Amino acid sequence: MLDTLKSLSLPRQLTLAAALMGVIFAMTFMVRGVTQSPMALLYSGLDASHAGEIVEELNQRGVEYEIRGAAIFIPERDRDAVRFALAKDGLPRQAVQGYELLDDVNGFSVTSEMYNATYWRAKEGELTRTILAIPGVSSARVHIGASLRSGFSRAQSSPTASVTVATSSTMSKSQAEAIQYLVALAVPGLSPEEVAVIDAAAGVIAGPGLGDVEAPAVIAETQSGALEQKILRLLDARVGPGNARVSVSVDVSRERQRVSAVTFDPESRVIRNRTTTDTSETSTGGGTAGLTVASNLPQDAQGAGGDTSSTENSTESVSYEVNETRTETERLPGEIERISVAVLLNDQALGIDPAADAGAVAQIADEFQQLVASAAGLDLSRGDSLTVELMPFQTPALEELTDAPGLFEQLMQRYFWSALQAGLLGLVVIILGVGVVRPLLRPSQGGDAGAVGERTALLAQEGGTQKQDPFNYLQDYARERQDETVALLQEWLDEDGKVLTNE
Repeated sequence: MLDTLKSLSLPRQLTLAAALMGVIFAMTFMVRGVTQSPMALLYSGLDASHAGEIVEELNQRGVEYEIRGAAIFIPERDRDAVRFALAKDGLPRQAVQGYELLDDVNGFSVTSEMYNATYWRAKEGELTRTILAIPGVSSARVHIGASLRSGFSRAQSSPTASVTVATSSTMSKSQAEAIQYLVALAVPGLSPEEVAVIDAAAGVIAGPGLGDVEAPAVIAETQSGALEQKILRLLDARVGPGNARVSVSVDVSRERQRVSAVTFDPESRVIRNRTTTDTSETSTGGGTAGLTVASNLPQDAQGAGGDTSSTENSTESVSYEVNETRTETERLPGEIERISVAVLLNDQALGIDPAADAGAVAQIADEFQQLVASAAGLDLSRGDSLTVELMPFQTPALEELTDAPGLFEQLMQRYFWSALQAGLLGLVVIILGVGVVRPLLRPSQGGDAGAVGERTALLAQEGGTQKQDPFNYLQDYARERQDETVALLQEWLDEDGKVLTNE
């Protein structure tokens, strides 16, 4: 091998070195791509400061990593071990700090006001952590208006609190109430009604002044979604999944009203009090004589000399009690005023032809109207409306439909590019090895024996010019290139045989 390499010219040696380097690079890249572990997610969504701590720790441990946006990826084979190691060191740190704030409080250098402020900060952090565990809540912030009065103050203000959340979907009333009770139970003296829950998209959804009523927009959306799902489940059982479309619109009131009414029932009167008064008067007349001593004497002494008259009166007073009804009605915001439901059914799923049998279509539509009206609890007297239509659905063409990929197709989608990459690299290695390296290492042979003879004669002439014995040069040449020498002798013998034959 060394003699062959030494016998090559300098350009061919350089070409051979470049080809070998290319083969080694391609083989290294191919082996690395095959044996390299895929990258797996380590952490995502961390604060910039906490993500920086993770990256610094990975650098110190010598772990390979990639940063893709807000996510950190490391080799899958090292992910679990690295997570346990980082957790042992308390990483990643919580984005929201809670009671660990009290660990650094020194009782000899902190005043009571500073300790109280740190305590409430810690409580707000713990509440924020709990709220972030609610499904759908992406961020949260808790503010507690605690009373920090001194010991000499007589007035005591009630604590208040507010919670601001950002959610991926609209927060429901039950979730808002849960947050209210969570914060109220953590703060002494705080009632759930005094906790305001504010959604970044919907505004105030619970808190003082709202009572038990959600925001009207939240009520409308919640009621609409619930009715749509209820009606759709009912229709899918009859026409099959995908053959019904339901749209529900709920109008709710946005004002508060209080109405008081008093009603009397005259037919229900009963005697409450009855009073009877009897009056009797008696008078006696004695003519026109003047007043004498006899007029002051008793009647028996007067005799029958005068006129006597008497009067009797009777009075009755009756009081009746009438039934009285007092009604006080309060209309809160969010009360449903009107519901509109539109239902579209695929008549092809029902197996009827609207053009052939219009009566059957109308009968089926009436049956569905009764069914949907009962399921949605519609009140036509309130102004609710319901529309049911039977129409053919526009289905996509068959050529546009695609079947779910099978196991082979999934494997091809997952490993095709990596396999193609390995195959191309292997092909490059084979081409470099067979087409470049091997010809360079093998002594070159002429295209035919005549060309070999001419090159041998030329080399003999060059050797003679360099004052070298031609016989020795040809002997060395024949020893090093036996195949070419045999081919040359064979051609000479063939040519001599042809000459003898012609003669």
